[in-house]
Amino acid sequence: MVLLIISGIYAIGIGIGILGLWTMLLLTKQVPELKTEPVAIALHLTAEITMGILSLVSGIFLLIGLSWAPYFFILAMGLVIYAVINAAGYYGQRKQWSFVIMFGIILIASVSIAILNIFSL
Repeated sequence: MVLLIISGIYAIGIGIGILGLWTMLLLTKQVPELKTEPVAIALHLTAEITMGILSLVSGIFLLIGLSWAPYFFILAMGLVIYAVINAAGYYGQRKQWSFVIMFGIILIASVSIAILNIFSL
């Protein structure tokens, strides 16, 4: 039960964080790829927003106790794992190591909590 609560709060935090980050970046015009690579960034944004929404929803489902919510959570964490590896590469290419470290921490946390949920099924 504790694992489901922690997982739910984690997923909600990830969902809110990613949706908030992209909202801030777009509103402050900090996404130059909108002009330089519009198709690529549109598809990237679609993937990121989908990941954020699924993370948020999976967290809510866990906290309200839906029996199948852990499966939905594991799917959302798979998307998060892919996204943080991709983001670490993006920022690593730009030598912004603090972001790489942050995404590494999120990667370790997401993999760990997903594995714990898999073994608790």
